[in-house]
Amino acid sequence: MILLPDGATEPLERLISLLDIEIDLLQQRQRQFDTLNEVLISRDDKGLERLLHEMEQAQHTQSDTDLKLQATRRSLAEALRVKAGELTLSLLIAHLPDSRASALDYRRNQIVLLAEALRKQHLRAVMLLSESARVNQMLLESLFPKSESVTTYSADGSDSWRPDTGLVDTEY
Repeated sequence: MILLPDGATEPLERLISLLDIEIDLLQQRQRQFDTLNEVLISRDDKGLERLLHEMEQAQHTQSDTDLKLQATRRSLAEALRVKAGELTLSLLIAHLPDSRASALDYRRNQIVLLAEALRKQHLRAVMLLSESARVNQMLLESLFPKSESVTTYSADGSDSWRPDTGLVDTEY
């Protein structure tokens, strides 16, 4: 345990506050991924637009919080006379009084748990989108067999697609 220098108390309190914001942002992202799955399954275009706008706003808040965390880390490192790159939550927790250490440790554990849950939700959303794309591809193949190429859209832009076989003959 170390005694906090006078200049470290305020950055430490700010760090705790910013970690609370980070926890709130992770919880918000989880809700957004739940909503994303719902609007994709129900094909709710207006709901998807609202969600994308909300996600964009959350990203701005995340960027702002990240900048504040970096500045707070530098301030705290300076007050503790260590390099900012070497200052981690684990190191800080190991050297703080018990009450401060437990507050930081709780937040760190919450962030780790929420980040892992969010990673799993992200993977589920990716799988849902991939499966939807596969089903759509199969549908196109069954509707437009051996026809002229069809323009579809991907993450890279428009693609020409030509089916091989299918159920419907579109030639006259």
